[in-house]
Amino acid sequence: MRLRRILAAAVVTSLAAPAALLTTTAPASAATATRIVGGTDGKGWIYPSSYRTQPGAPVYGDTLSLSINVETESGAAVYDGTLTVQRMLPGKDWKTIATSSSAYLYESTKAVGNASYRVLYSGSGDYAPSSAGVTGKVQRKLDLQSVSGKRAGLKGKVVPTFHGKVVVLKKHGKKWKKFKTVRTNKKSRFAVYLPTPRKGKFFWQLQIPSSKAFATTKSRVYYTKRGY
Repeated sequence: MRLRRILAAAVVTSLAAPAALLTTTAPASAATATRIVGGTDGKGWIYPSSYRTQPGAPVYGDTLSLSINVETESGAAVYDGTLTVQRMLPGKDWKTIATSSSAYLYESTKAVGNASYRVLYSGSGDYAPSSAGVTGKVQRKLDLQSVSGKRAGLKGKVVPTFHGKVVVLKKHGKKWKKFKTVRTNKKSRFAVYLPTPRKGKFFWQLQIPSSKAFATTKSRVYYTKRGY
């Protein structure tokens, strides 16, 4: 671990693999080439927390860590220059979400949807500018509560606001099959009541199909049984 990695957090990366890196252009003066690298061992320069409330992609509102260093092609650390981190959502322009007055940065940002990210290093003195880019998928947040009593099921809210269908899947052996769909109301809320078996358990999962703005949204697996 480099001496400048004092704010690194031990978490698991699940952002998409780096997309084609943005091109690095060396000036005519043959300044020393540089590259963007992750400042945390075993991580990229942007990565989500290992904590998961839903399976699959990071969830809307999750923290994405920015851990960025600049080095030469030979691996020597670069300290001078500035960094700019930008995010582009589908159909939107690039937006600056973090900056640093030095060639390293340790901050965080929130996951708000499927996005492209890039970091731009300005260059300094004998060091050439450079840049790097990645893409990341994000799913909507399902805030769910179980319902028990005479009728078992789930009620919840989708975040951010969503007016559409929530698909209810039932497990049959090793496969999941569509059981029914429910629609959210004007407040992005919904409820679904589920049958119980005479014995054993029925297993359920809720999903919202993917879109340009969000990846497929998946709930944890729930079950119903007699006495639930």
